[in-house]
Amino acid sequence: MLLNNGDTYTADDKDVIAWQKVYPAIDVHQELNAMESWLDANPTRRKTKRGIKRFVNAWLARAQDKGGSPQAKAKTTSSKYMSIEDKLCDVSWITDEQLKGRAIDFYLRTKGFYFDGERKNG
Repeated sequence: MLLNNGDTYTADDKDVIAWQKVYPAIDVHQELNAMESWLDANPTRRKTKRGIKRFVNAWLARAQDKGGSPQAKAKTTSSKYMSIEDKLCDVSWITDEQLKGRAIDFYLRTKGFYFDGERKNG
């Protein structure tokens, strides 16, 4: 995403995973693409390095409040019967396969397992 000083901002995997958990009804990658396009088309409204994450969070919150995206809703699973540990390491809601692979690698490295409909150990 283009910033007001000409630099670019790219969300790191850790942020994308966190946003996807906080906003489960949203396809975060699609929304990030929309933000990038909007910032490109609105050069006078580009954000600062300090303000870009606030912009992203506000955009995602509005998208979630508007009802989310149909693709994300179709992928969500019920967490009613999941343990707290499984909920923390759940990758079943991630729609982008590349991001899902990175999330699985992250949880295997940090927790030793991940949850994708059932608990899977490394």
